[in-house]
Amino acid sequence: MKILILGAAGMIGRKLAHALQTDNQLSSSSDSLILHDVVMPASVQGQMECTTLSGDLSDPAQAAALAALRPDVIFHLASIVSGEAERDFDLGWQVNMKGGWQFIEALRQQHDESKGAYRPKIIFASSIAIFGPPFPQAIDDDF
Repeated sequence: MKILILGAAGMIGRKLAHALQTDNQLSSSSDSLILHDVVMPASVQGQMECTTLSGDLSDPAQAAALAALRPDVIFHLASIVSGEAERDFDLGWQVNMKGGWQFIEALRQQHDESKGAYRPKIIFASSIAIFGPPFPQAIDDDF
């Protein structure tokens, strides 16, 4: 299985990559891990082969190149968080909306019946900041 983490240089991306590399219940040595971010993410040593890439996900050529890797599982963690996106609306729009859209479109182009159906699993993480306070002491999956 090929696993792609977008936003791999961020806090959640780094922790996820480490967990995938060290937890035998989450992945195996036959899996491969691709880490991508706008800045070069650090390679994470562990049981899987690890590839690091950097680039702008909102660039159609970059999105197409990543989609052409045909990952089986994609963790989409790439974003500009609320404070920065509020200060620079254009940057937030470019990264958070156009980047994701370009990548989804590039994935859609990979779904070609003549090459075999391609239906990756996409896990999209959003920020709790969209909800605003007050927050409960513990935030579960249903919050």
